[in-house]
Amino acid sequence: MRFCEQCGKQISDDARFCGHCGARQMTAWDESPKQDDFSEENPPQAEEPPYEEEPAEPAERPLYGQPAPAPAKKPLWLIPIILVALAALCVIGFFLLNGKSDSKMDYEEMEEAITEVQPADMRFVTADVSDFPSVKVYVSCEQNGTTLTLTSPTAKIRESISGGAEIERTIRSIEQLEGNQGIGIELVTDKSGSMQYDLGTMQNVMTAFIDHMDFAAGDKAEVISFDTYIMYMCDYTGDASRLKTGISNMTAYGETALYDALVLGINNAGSRPGANCVIAFTDGEDNYSVSTYSEVIRLALEKGIPVYIIGTAYADEMTLREICSQTGGKYWNVNNLYDIQEIYDTIYSLQKDMYCIEYETDADSDAYAERSISCVLKDKVYGCEFRNVVFTAVKKQEAVKHASRYEIVREDVTWTQANEKAHAKGGHLVTITGEAEELQMEQMAANAGVRFVWLGGYTSVRNNQAFGHWTTGEDFTYSKWYPGEPSRNDRDGTPESYLMLWNPEGNWSWNDQRNDVVNSGLKYFAGNVGYIIEYED
Repeated sequence: MRFCEQCGKQISDDARFCGHCGARQMTAWDESPKQDDFSEENPPQAEEPPYEEEPAEPAERPLYGQPAPAPAKKPLWLIPIILVALAALCVIGFFLLNGKSDSKMDYEEMEEAITEVQPADMRFVTADVSDFPSVKVYVSCEQNGTTLTLTSPTAKIRESISGGAEIERTIRSIEQLEGNQGIGIELVTDKSGSMQYDLGTMQNVMTAFIDHMDFAAGDKAEVISFDTYIMYMCDYTGDASRLKTGISNMTAYGETALYDALVLGINNAGSRPGANCVIAFTDGEDNYSVSTYSEVIRLALEKGIPVYIIGTAYADEMTLREICSQTGGKYWNVNNLYDIQEIYDTIYSLQKDMYCIEYETDADSDAYAERSISCVLKDKVYGCEFRNVVFTAVKKQEAVKHASRYEIVREDVTWTQANEKAHAKGGHLVTITGEAEELQMEQMAANAGVRFVWLGGYTSVRNNQAFGHWTTGEDFTYSKWYPGEPSRNDRDGTPESYLMLWNPEGNWSWNDQRNDVVNSGLKYFAGNVGYIIEYED
């Protein structure tokens, strides 16, 4: 307890002034020694610095007004080493977190891996062994009905040949067709008499679709029309202008031979390598075919060709839906023909969105043996698979080099038979587009002793006037008709729509003829009929 030295009142122990009189009080701070209080006998004691393991060297201070020295530069060659080291650590960390990369997995591991990503549906479409022992498998990949585009996909395939052991095969490549591979399309179109008022609209829609195709990537198409007869409006080509010319040459006529046209389209599509399909349109029921709808289905399954059909209210919807569902295609019913444009584009996208998985099979095996495959396909987001799909690849038409552009064959055949034989050899019935070519064909026929030569063309009628058109879609700007021809009908009323180069009286000219002249009852045809094949390449 303390008291004020001035007034004697009680104050707190640490008070520096009296709260009653205000007099200054002595404190412990005032009693601490001051500089003057030190002497030789009582030197100041230095405070002990805090403990340091190693006193730091004092930094050299610059003179007042001078800039501080720049810090020492680190060697630049260390930077790439540090970056590489960081990248390596990232890669190691990725693999530690994610395990094996997809490409290093075996079939079972990838099958397990697809359970960790979003599930999708994969469907086998067709297979091609044209480059045997490579096998190309075409598949679709979808989720909830929408086709998927995978990022850097990987796949695994197991294969069993003729019931043998299942072996994992080496994948050579995986690619989506869009932007990488062309597709083949058979455009099969109704031009029967009931299309008289709607054919122009259909031609506009088809022409617009041709403009949509990617010919630079290898797309090709063939235009086949049907009425009472089947006509090649334009042979298989990647030339858009020829396809459009063929479409423009269609005229409405006759009955509806839909199934016969589908059979022809499927056979043609099935003879070509790669991904192919048939897209057909009809405005009514089939009433003139020799083929049946069950034959259409059987052939499409054998050839691996999906069939897409568009029909109007007058078509046999139940039967056409059955054809499409059985062959892996789809059916649409339309009321407005301009709606077909969107449907064409949808089908085209379905084909181009497919994936081609190419793998290496046993080179000692039969290319056309029965095969069973299971496949797993995935990327970082989606995964899908199918198991034990059985297929037998069909032989494709091989490209053959020919010694000359033209080949003449002396044979009593119908126009249809001659056309089929020409296509089977990789060519088509000759089309004559100028006088020089005309003289060359006449000379070839004369040298072969043939007086009646089938040409690659038809006649049709527009505005009550017959006109000619080539199966190749080339412009029909040159002709050499016999007087009074083309007539479109023989004297007995039989329709004539097939072009022939003939020489009945010592002078060569053109005529339109019935399909079968040998059995027409006119004896002068027997032994004198032939055809000329033209090879474009």
